[in-house]
Amino acid sequence: MSKLNINKKNRSKFCNPPVSRVVSDSAFEKILPFGTDLKLRDSYINFFDGLRLGKLLEDLDFIAGRVAYKHTEGLERGLTIVTAACDRIDLLDELRSNCDLQILASVNWVGRSSIEVGIKVSSKENEKWKRVARAYFIMVALINGKAEPVNKIKPTKKDEFRRFKEGKYRQKERRSIAQTSYLIQTPTAEENNLIHDLFLRIKNREIEGVSMKESIRQSTLIMQPQSRNVHNKIFGGFLMKEAYEIAWNISYLFCKKMPNFLSMDHMYFLKPVEIGSILSIQGTVVYTKENKLMVEVVNEVIHPNSGKKQTTNVCYFTFEILENIDRIQRLVPNILPHTYEDGLKYLDGSKRYKLGEKKRENI
Repeated sequence: MSKLNINKKNRSKFCNPPVSRVVSDSAFEKILPFGTDLKLRDSYINFFDGLRLGKLLEDLDFIAGRVAYKHTEGLERGLTIVTAACDRIDLLDELRSNCDLQILASVNWVGRSSIEVGIKVSSKENEKWKRVARAYFIMVALINGKAEPVNKIKPTKKDEFRRFKEGKYRQKERRSIAQTSYLIQTPTAEENNLIHDLFLRIKNREIEGVSMKESIRQSTLIMQPQSRNVHNKIFGGFLMKEAYEIAWNISYLFCKKMPNFLSMDHMYFLKPVEIGSILSIQGTVVYTKENKLMVEVVNEVIHPNSGKKQTTNVCYFTFEILENIDRIQRLVPNILPHTYEDGLKYLDGSKRYKLGEKKRENI
């Protein structure tokens, strides 16, 4: 299905005034029967006999879009629903490849033209569903590239009121975090002191580790039509999968030990990726602490004729390294910034890591 082209003359017949809808109107459930469907399991399995989280990310993005379309009556109203961001994904427990997975999705919060879709992933163990992951997606409604008002949400249960309140808070938090980006805000005196102290420790060889530059890995892909969405752009879930897999590979090479995914923090979808475009995906370890590390992944479209680059996505993944199945902690190499830009990335990673740790404590 190609992107709908609606001009001002016939726009009104598609765009009925927004109404209030209850959460159950658009709630969605999907079961992945890995326990019994061996063919399905095989399509999700990774080299280590676990589930490919990157492939599950594609499912989550698709489901979030489905819920958003249902809530907004997007197809009936001629709306284009796009993923603006994946606010956060947290892995709470092991994703077992031999257990059924349940994916529950519903609208948490609604703004003027944006929608937060919350997703809960549960694993079936001993005939009971155990929550193993959670995710929040921000979807935006557009017509002709401009934001369009969406249906309001009407909470009716105590849990729905709680989730609406939390969604509203996360929206404010996202705006606040965006303003603290190292591309916008000058480091504070405390942050400058931190970097200066780290610089002296590196110079005096009081700390050992790996240069941030040495952690960089990159892949270059041409965007094929098989990865398109209903609007003839590259599917957001595909971009999430590719970003996750390069981050995982970088962590594995950096630590020389299989990494365990903890969370993905704020994947921003800044521009759509066109079919046939050339995409560069670059990942860098930007922060380490004890047995954890954070990887920044930046997607850029490269224009072959001019060499010009446009950033389309930025996201951050946190992994931990476990020495064995008994979960005995093991340190990872220190990441060492050697340039001013590296120092800014390090500070940004530090802030995001601390915020992520706080969020995980409150799960």
